[in-house]
Amino acid sequence: MGKMSRLLLLTFILCIMAAPLASARSQEPANDGDENDTVLVGRISHVEGELMRYVPEEKDWVATVKDAPFGLNDALYSDENAKAEFIMPNGTWIRIDGDTQIQLIALQEEVTEIDVATGIARFYNKSPNSIIKVTTPFGYVAAPVGSTFDLYVGDNSVEVIPLKGTVDFIHEGDEARYDVSAGAPSLIADSRDVSSGEGTVDGDWDDWNQQRDDIWNKRIAVKGDSVRYLPEGLRDEAYELEDNGTWEKVYYDGGYHTFWRPTRVAVGWTPFSAGRWTVYYGDNCWIPDEPFGYVTHHYGNWVYAGTGWYWAPPVSRVRVVNVAPAVGIGFSWYPGRVGWIHADTHIGWVPLAPTEVYYGHRRWGPRSIVVNDINITTVNINRFRYIDRAVVVNHRDFYRVNDYRNVRITNINKTTIINNYRPAPVVNQRIINNYTSIKERYNFTNTQVTRKPHQTVIGRIERNQRIAQQATRVNARAIERDVERIRPRKVQQSGQIQPPRVSNRFVNVDSVNKPSSEVRFEQRELKRKQGLQRQGTDSQPQDLEGMRRRPARELHPGDNEQINPSTAEGRRIRPTKPGRELQQGDNEQINPSTAEGRRIRPTKPGRELQQGDNEQINPSTAEGRRIRPTKPGRELQQGDNEQINPSTAEGRRIRPTKPGRELQQGDNEQINSSNTEGRRIRPTKPGRELQQGDNEQINSSNTEGRRIRPTKPGRELQQEDNEQINPSTAEGRRIRPTKPGRELQQGNTGSEDSSLNDLRTFKKQRDRQQATLTDELDRQNSTVQAERQNRRLERMNRQSPDSVQSFQSNQERRNQRRIQEQNGNSGNQALSDMQQRRYQRNTEEIQERKRNKQKTQQEQLDAQGNPFTSR
Repeated sequence: MGKMSRLLLLTFILCIMAAPLASARSQEPANDGDENDTVLVGRISHVEGELMRYVPEEKDWVATVKDAPFGLNDALYSDENAKAEFIMPNGTWIRIDGDTQIQLIALQEEVTEIDVATGIARFYNKSPNSIIKVTTPFGYVAAPVGSTFDLYVGDNSVEVIPLKGTVDFIHEGDEARYDVSAGAPSLIADSRDVSSGEGTVDGDWDDWNQQRDDIWNKRIAVKGDSVRYLPEGLRDEAYELEDNGTWEKVYYDGGYHTFWRPTRVAVGWTPFSAGRWTVYYGDNCWIPDEPFGYVTHHYGNWVYAGTGWYWAPPVSRVRVVNVAPAVGIGFSWYPGRVGWIHADTHIGWVPLAPTEVYYGHRRWGPRSIVVNDINITTVNINRFRYIDRAVVVNHRDFYRVNDYRNVRITNINKTTIINNYRPAPVVNQRIINNYTSIKERYNFTNTQVTRKPHQTVIGRIERNQRIAQQATRVNARAIERDVERIRPRKVQQSGQIQPPRVSNRFVNVDSVNKPSSEVRFEQRELKRKQGLQRQGTDSQPQDLEGMRRRPARELHPGDNEQINPSTAEGRRIRPTKPGRELQQGDNEQINPSTAEGRRIRPTKPGRELQQGDNEQINPSTAEGRRIRPTKPGRELQQGDNEQINPSTAEGRRIRPTKPGRELQQGDNEQINSSNTEGRRIRPTKPGRELQQGDNEQINSSNTEGRRIRPTKPGRELQQEDNEQINPSTAEGRRIRPTKPGRELQQGNTGSEDSSLNDLRTFKKQRDRQQATLTDELDRQNSTVQAERQNRRLERMNRQSPDSVQSFQSNQERRNQRRIQEQNGNSGNQALSDMQQRRYQRNTEEIQERKRNKQKTQQEQLDAQGNPFTSR
């Protein structure tokens, strides 16, 4: 008996000791290191137009906004002209067009499962180890890592267009698997058949995606401390922190830590003050009204240190180098880490410190406790570290304003709160009277909604909710095994499936619950404007006006477009690299008028090549000289930066040579056609006639082209002018002016008539030169480019990349030395007559040798067979 008594006594003591432990366990947060059962939530990063969210509790729709959450089983519907972008923390990016119904079924670290009932959506799988599964009424798509694809879901058919990588489409009708790759025909299917499609994407839709890609490329290019301190899942948002704050080392809790401080806020700013609360799956979720608000109010913690608020970023579970602050919670999303207080008609909230517990209806992350009904009735108000920093408002403003800064109750200190306010784990009927009857608690904004989706769309939403509740936790490997088990089939082109068409089910509020027979749903094709088309289709693409073709290369977000060279409508082509032979499929545009394969700079999509575009070729020579383009509709004027055919002597611009240097092709010096000595004459502006009083006046009676100081425009030459001309000679020498009151002596009288006649003669010469140039350029657009291209490609093919780079470096050094020498010799006098004649003879000999050498090279190429000409 004694033994039995001792056993009973021991059992009784153990039960007493276990009771408080069990009670305490209900209020202790779960292990911080266990994040497998936390909830991942995405973000609505951009919204255009009306985007509606379905509220299951009310079976109604509300308008959502940018920086609102997108997670759990959220269902969204976009109006006809709306567009939206979503970013998931597991590396999945989604964009939708108008008339699109989308619903999230599962979001995990390695899996994103989404249902698209109708509309257009583009998916990016940027994760290193996840898979995207997209279900439709006609089957589902499985997209592996690195893939990008468009999905067009209509009322009676669906089209899958991969833009990068390969995706699998599992058809619901025949339970077969079809591989669809970028650069191959698209897949189009209805409930019974599968066929290949044309593969064109909607032009406006694709342009909008390109704009978003450009915006994100600029954002991601922003580098700073934020990239270093943020977890990998938040680094795409680093640009917001860089633009709106700074990282500082702060003393907090006995040590120094690196925290982020906002710099573009008002004095006395408090977290969770610029924005509003809305009920999201039972808990109040913060909708920020600041550009940095989403990341800093849903991840990490706010701490008050010194004289202001700082944000401590979340600590990632796995880090190769621990650069994050020691203070913080794990990488998890929270609706808003605050504690609640209330008194009479007032309600307030206090930002939680990193070590304080968050209460909610779900386990959103570490250091959180799930509240089931009312299992926790009391919370110690003294546990709030920042109780004196609470934000307090009236009940009537809690769900009815978008910004609490203007309705915040001031003059409340810590003593007032402790003596008059009571804490609460969550907001419910006990805190706000008639809480359950306040419909505004689900609003994300105060925008008045006049149109909503018709009730017929709710059926698929409820179906997806049941699937999500019944499904167990899935992983990427399980989905891949399921796909591999399905028998593969090849897509056959039948042409019997109609392109996807969608009905706009947005109706007026008073027609939402009407029978569908009484409501007219306007139907339209999903592709309102033909855009890019992928190569490799069995049928030839139609030549639609303004239609851009998909390149032979796979499309990446942010890439420049490359156009199918099979047409000659001025499509954009990326040039080949120097030293590389043209391969089949290279991005080279071929001039259909020749078989030489000339490269032409790109024109804009939908624009034909105009005269004066980037390259104009002089066909009258075999030198292949480059001519700077003229603007469309503008004739080439004398003085433009082009090189003129040396076969004419009409006002060439030649670069001045140095004394003792032979004239090279392309030198910028204008030659007087009436003089073979090559004297320099200052050029006039393009398109401007030489006027009396210009800085250079030429004496036509003199072949020496000597300079005469100008007279003012509109003023006749006077006897007292600074320049007096001796008409008795042809020398046109400058004479020093006579003093007032002194008679002119023989040999220094001026002649006004001879100067005017000289100007008229020079004007006629310029008119003839301009007409000759215009006629010559009209004939120069078709032949010489081929020789120039062939010689350049042949020269580059014979050279290695290192030699090409060395040649370019030497050429740059020679140009720099030439410029320095020209600057140093700018003050030299003109060449003597003997030097000019020697220079002219040497120039003619050099040009003759060049022509003979080029003729010989061309004959060798023709004899051996030019690979570029044959191609």
